[in-house]
Amino acid sequence: MQIIYPEEGAKYPFVTRSFTLGNAAPGSTMTINGVPIAVHREGGFLAMVDLATGPFLLRYEASLDGVTAGATRMIEVAQPHGLPSSKPDEAVAYEPSESLALLPGDLLAVRCKGPAGSIGTFRIEDLAKELPMAEHPSIPTVYEGHYYVQPGDEGEGLDISCALRTPKNHTLKAEAKGKLTVLDPRLSRVAVTTARSAVLKSAKSGYSLFLPPGVRLETAGRSGDTVRIKLSEHEESWANASDLRFLPEGTPPPHSEVGLSVSVGATPSSTKVVIRSSERVPFEVAHSIEPLRFEVRFFGASHHVDRIRYRPDDPVVKDVRWRQEDSRVVRFSVDTELWWGWGYDATYDERGNFVLDIRRPPDLTKGDVLRGRRIVLDPGHGPGTSAVGPLGTTERDVNLAIGLQLRDLLVKEGAEVFLTRISSDGPPLGDRPFLAWEAKGDLYLSLHNNALPMTADPFEGQHGYMNFFYQPHSRPFAAAMHASYNKERKELPDEGLWWGNLAVCRVPQMPAVLTESAYMIFPEQEVRLRAPAYQKEVAQTLLEGIRSFYESYRKLQLRRKPERRAARAK
Repeated sequence: MQIIYPEEGAKYPFVTRSFTLGNAAPGSTMTINGVPIAVHREGGFLAMVDLATGPFLLRYEASLDGVTAGATRMIEVAQPHGLPSSKPDEAVAYEPSESLALLPGDLLAVRCKGPAGSIGTFRIEDLAKELPMAEHPSIPTVYEGHYYVQPGDEGEGLDISCALRTPKNHTLKAEAKGKLTVLDPRLSRVAVTTARSAVLKSAKSGYSLFLPPGVRLETAGRSGDTVRIKLSEHEESWANASDLRFLPEGTPPPHSEVGLSVSVGATPSSTKVVIRSSERVPFEVAHSIEPLRFEVRFFGASHHVDRIRYRPDDPVVKDVRWRQEDSRVVRFSVDTELWWGWGYDATYDERGNFVLDIRRPPDLTKGDVLRGRRIVLDPGHGPGTSAVGPLGTTERDVNLAIGLQLRDLLVKEGAEVFLTRISSDGPPLGDRPFLAWEAKGDLYLSLHNNALPMTADPFEGQHGYMNFFYQPHSRPFAAAMHASYNKERKELPDEGLWWGNLAVCRVPQMPAVLTESAYMIFPEQEVRLRAPAYQKEVAQTLLEGIRSFYESYRKLQLRRKPERRAARAK
């Protein structure tokens, strides 16, 4: 008997039930904590088990022909609401859990756990004493307090602690892990991006901006290893401190005059919109299709548009407009002649000018639509962790097997194929979109097979295939892929076409899709995915999805003259 999941010592959030999987000899009977479970004909099993908070032991027994095998797994299940563990007569200050750097006017939230019915207060070293804490209305052991940083407050690394007066008239005290530093509101710190693609997030989660190296940012606080970025009077984002380099104190906040000159010009493969900028400031690019249109917002900027040069040889850009949204934000709108998009790149050039590089479509008016196309195949995962099936089949190996089958099919059709990996080794996730762009791929297809989080019940609902996209220009590609699964993979449920905030889908330079062909964790689906014949069937499904996408655009290109005029040189 082999227990695949969970691993010994696994940490669970608060759940009352979760799943476990593994394998035993085919034909075995099995129990987990005394409850009988089903074993697949090939020996794999997937079962739900009841759990309890704290350390919890799972006992497995399998029997066959009078022989019994046993195994155990010790796991730990978190307390409800993600609260820390504590003794009945103990106070725990669990927020702030990381050190904060705040400005006057910012809100500091303090939370403490202790005996129900207590009277709670908290203090901030050198700033405030015995501020009230309220017991949470639906979680009786949680006490919450808050403090707005005041003008004139000062201090660095200030301790934050809480005190609870219990119903038994005992006083319990606890100190939070996080400390408070009050920033000087008269000055701001400036940082510059150093990562290949520095990600700015909204509210410390959810991606919003993707910036090249050398962009200057005005910072306005910190929470642990995350830095708050001031974009405008009403917008802020958060960036990882490891992606930034702080400039010397006293460096003025960035401000750029954008649009001193604007030029639009064609290259054999793209159209470039070049916007002169006096400084590299943060920007946001959004686009839509049908028709293809771009919106570029510059933060910490004012416009100074004097003239725009349109070159007669450019078949893509119809119009460029601009407006000052507020005192710190300039918006440029770029309208095109095209209906669909084939990717774009947005960066600053060596002179500091902003460049929006709009890729031109392929010429599909003649010949086989796949011949000469450059397809990037990304078999998901690699040396790191991936999903594992009950029989021990790893997702990374199945992804690669399907990718190699698909490569061979595409090459026979005359396509050029670039694989991000050809073995169980492979590049980190964050490098793969860059590799795709360096390969100048026409399409990016990330190949995956699915699993479920430990909080899910695999026996609720149907589980089969799904396809993900992020960029608007990727949706027609994703729709074509999904239609191919609908047609060819009728043995599996359709979980739908999804927008997904996934790293490989966010690549802007080409249409990009992530496929989840089946589930590793279901015994029946794992058995299918292990078979080379089935892997080839999935590869054929993917091939037909790619072909269908190109055929759809061929029809559009033959129907619309602007699509034909814009076709890039081979």
